[in-house]
Amino acid sequence: MRLPQFKAINTLLGNLKTAITGSYHAFDFATYAHRYLAEFQYRFNRLFNMKTILSRLLTAPVLAPPSSGQVLRVAEVSR
Repeated sequence: MRLPQFKAINTLLGNLKTAITGSYHAFDFATYAHRYLAEFQYRFNRLFNMKTILSRLLTAPVLAPPSSGQVLRVAEVSR
């Protein structure tokens, strides 16, 4: 017996595995794991509204305040 809930869970786990191992195989996962998982979370949360994902992705950096390189490096060290 096949249940649709298991198909959804299997798809979710397969997508997560592919996102981590396929896309980021050349990077140090231990250092940047929080970024990779945040990206996956962003894409998964907007999975059901594909019409707006591109526009939201393009407007988010435009509306964000500028950050200096020093601020970005401090954020990495504090993790």
